[in-house]
Amino acid sequence: MRRLVFPRIWAAVLVGCLPLLGLLLVPQLMRSRAGSESLLMIGVVALLVMLVAGVVLAPVMSAFAAPVAGVWQPRTALGATRRVWRSRRAQAWLALGLFMLIYAAGQTAGYALGSAVPYVHDNPAFPADPTASPWVIDYPAYALQAAVIYLVTTLGLAVYAARLRSLAVAGPVDVSARRWQQESAPAAPA
Repeated sequence: MRRLVFPRIWAAVLVGCLPLLGLLLVPQLMRSRAGSESLLMIGVVALLVMLVAGVVLAPVMSAFAAPVAGVWQPRTALGATRRVWRSRRAQAWLALGLFMLIYAAGQTAGYALGSAVPYVHDNPAFPADPTASPWVIDYPAYALQAAVIYLVTTLGLAVYAARLRSLAVAGPVDVSARRWQQESAPAAPA
């Protein structure tokens, strides 16, 4: 049963982050060659907002998928997350750093896929008609790249949420008790 926790969390994050997939599937908002600079700026800001919202709400999504009575439930997940950030700051930063590392890997994978299966081509009609777009978007290739980026991004969010869940379930670390144990331990012989 324990092995099924992470796939459930990832499934919940996949469903909860569907607006992110919707954004990624609109090339005019995500690629400069598909739209204007103003649309690209709107898309970049929307992407940033959705990523921050994903990080904030990933614990709640994981609590829907894998609740722990009294500790990790949808209504208590944000409070438990705050307690983890207060009591285990280094571990929480590591979890967030792991998300950012996985997100960067997803961007790299998307770039590599875009290089292998290009989603943009020169428009053959552009030289004859300067009002036409200079680029043609191959939407199936673009959608494939967006899907890969989405899957890896949600994987990172699920890893972050699962790690916070495990830290919250383990309970807070009592720093004063740990210090007392270290001070009262007998000194090692020299």
